[in-house]
Amino acid sequence: MEYTNPGPPDGEKIYKLLELLYEGHIDGGLRQVMTEYLADDNYFKIAAVDPATGAFAGFLLGSCRLEVDFECRAGIIEELVVLPEHRKKGIAKTLLEALEAWSRKKGAKGVLVPCGREGFYEAMGFEKYMVRRYWKDLKD
Repeated sequence: MEYTNPGPPDGEKIYKLLELLYEGHIDGGLRQVMTEYLADDNYFKIAAVDPATGAFAGFLLGSCRLEVDFECRAGIIEELVVLPEHRKKGIAKTLLEALEAWSRKKGAKGVLVPCGREGFYEAMGFEKYMVRRYWKDLKD
């Protein structure tokens, strides 16, 4: 597997992966946000590329910010997805390790996953915390 830092021209490859994660429910809003992420150098982006096909086999999008709930700077996993046929090959682990290294350089004390698949993150050494988050739409 090869790894690359994707940018705006890779949007369609990323959307195909995200369709899996969001079970096909991708609308214009998610596409717009992802386009902005891919163009913004403040975010961490890494893709696993299948050298045989050139297709993306996995993708991780992360950030690093101060986190009030954990009282420190933290790396944040915004999105992580690996195609089913490429799972159990260490791709997700490699993507996570790359984010961890980047986050350490930014001064992070840990990595936070706002939500995720049961079992996977525990197997990667994450501890589950019960922190509630709330949302309010800001209307114009």
